Amino acid sequence: MLFFQESEYGTRLRRLQEDLRSKDVPVFLSFGPENICYMTGHQSPGYYMYQVAIIPAQGEPILLVRQGEMGNARAYSWLDRKDIHFYDDTNDPVACTVALLHRLGFGSGRVGMEMDGWFLSPKRFSAIQEAFGARLVDCSKTVEALRAIKSEQEIAYIRKACYAVDRSMEAAYDILAPGVNENDLARVILAALIDNGSEYLGLDPFVASGPRAAIMHSPWSGRTIEDNEVVLLEVAGCIHRYHGALMRTVYVGDPGPLAFEWAEICRQALDAAVAAIRPGVTSAQVDEACRGVIEREGLYEFFRKRTGYSIGLAFAPDWGEGHFLGLQKGDPTVLKPGMTFHMPPALREYGKLGVGISETVLVTDTGCEVLGRFPREFVGKP
Repeated sequence: MLFFQESEYGTRLRRLQEDLRSKDVPVFLSFGPENICYMTGHQSPGYYMYQVAIIPAQGEPILLVRQGEMGNARAYSWLDRKDIHFYDDTNDPVACTVALLHRLGFGSGRVGMEMDGWFLSPKRFSAIQEAFGARLVDCSKTVEALRAIKSEQEIAYIRKACYAVDRSMEAAYDILAPGVNENDLARVILAALIDNGSEYLGLDPFVASGPRAAIMHSPWSGRTIEDNEVVLLEVAGCIHRYHGALMRTVYVGDPGPLAFEWAEICRQALDAAVAAIRPGVTSAQVDEACRGVIEREGLYEFFRKRTGYSIGLAFAPDWGEGHFLGLQKGDPTVLKPGMTFHMPPALREYGKLGVGISETVLVTDTGCEVLGRFPREFVGKP
């Protein structure tokens, strides 16, 4: 059930091990579900329970998971069965990790680990720190640096995710009208995603109508759409844990001149960001292109966020990779071919109006490719 050739996993492992050796780190502990999936192939919604990939600077990775996750580890991982270990629910998983490291001969040297992971509790981090003391080395963002540039197969999965999102947006537009409930929109969006191959998402769709459109990250609420208002939709699809996302705003009746003005400014800001993306430019330059449009209109107070973020391999609670790569003010990161971003410029005034538009894009050798195909127009329904 591998979603990549073993040679691709081998390339990832070789690049990580080269980095570990350059840092004089003989072994590395990875706890994030995305990083574990990236390096080993293992995936499961059960990452709320302790799991760790033990990756030596030489040799094969080791996976330690809860006993109940052994089936997923064997089904999805490229590792040999002898390299997949488990603990029972009655065991202390950190003690199992420490014992395994000692058994593998890593009990006395430096140990690298992710210190900013979302799924390693402070208590368990403290236990690991106590076991290895000053020999513990912060190797946060080591795997993420590899994940930033996608392979051809990763890009293919993101393209398929974007295709599923396009179809889901079409399904929502088809039924959107005054009197339709936000729940009905969510239902057809999710059905279309699944019908077009999407798996469970890192983050559920956002469906917000009327004044709720001004609330960022607003899922469906059961509200009935009324005449003369906007509906903001932001949706991601997921293929083999790789996400592509899309935001669009539609109006019913006549939402008023401000909605049309803001929608056009958001579209211009997005167009400017897309035009700015190419290898060699910085994250800050792309952000300036987008944010500059909004600032020149005197609307920064209603924006106040980054222009975009890396998107790709993700588990809940997010569909993005913005915790390690974004398009934002002052960021000197240089864009390279193979990077993928979701860029969602939006303007919001709480309780009044929210509009937004986005694309998922790929940095190519010569510029930027938009991976979705859904029209960008601010579309109305009678």
